[in-house]
Amino acid sequence: MKLFSDEELEGLCGSSIFQAIPKEKYCHIFECLKANKAVFEGGSILYGPGSSKKYAGILLNGSMEECLYDEEGGQVTLIRLQKGDVFGAECSCSAELFNQVYLRALTRCCIMTLDFSVLLSEKTMTCPYRLQVTANLLQEFARQVTFLTTRIHILSQKRLRDKLKLYLGSLERTEDGYVHIPFSRSALSEFLYADRSAVSRELCRMRDEGLIELYGNRVRIIEKNPFASRIVAMATDRP
Repeated sequence: MKLFSDEELEGLCGSSIFQAIPKEKYCHIFECLKANKAVFEGGSILYGPGSSKKYAGILLNGSMEECLYDEEGGQVTLIRLQKGDVFGAECSCSAELFNQVYLRALTRCCIMTLDFSVLLSEKTMTCPYRLQVTANLLQEFARQVTFLTTRIHILSQKRLRDKLKLYLGSLERTEDGYVHIPFSRSALSEFLYADRSAVSRELCRMRDEGLIELYGNRVRIIEKNPFASRIVAMATDRP
């Protein structure tokens, strides 16, 4: 019986893990990494402190988020995951990481579970695509490091406007100059670690001041360099 549908297999073509690997050879990867399928309802915890099971793999459909909680119980969203995204790979290489963050299903999710830890075993040396998968995984780790570095840069800003400018500047722009915020206002405020009403007010102020055009979650940045004025101000403030 076929484990994955044609649509699910087609979706893997855009996943970083399968880059430079022909679709007809995916079966070798499935066997090597002990691929399986699992479904989770919204609100389910896939891993985190106290979880009995720890999952890693690729999100086939649905959405998930990785988060942690501060000392007062406030949620700090680290990353939002969508179709084709890899999750839990770094935790598979260092089991202690599973106990530091939570991975939660936001909607009903279907995942492909993969055992990335076998890449560290000598038993997989004979797998013809082991090196390519390992190289792809290293590139995925590099992207995650870049993302988290950007996230730290954003959170380190003292002013909410600077957080918003850096965040909007980090999003991919369309040809007509728009960026899409992949969050609701509540989720965006959690991502920026700020008050929801304050985030909404600041976006409206930036719109009223002509810095951005705001159409729901579609934003067009008017300034050629949205950070230039702040950088000049910082330089001027130095003794």
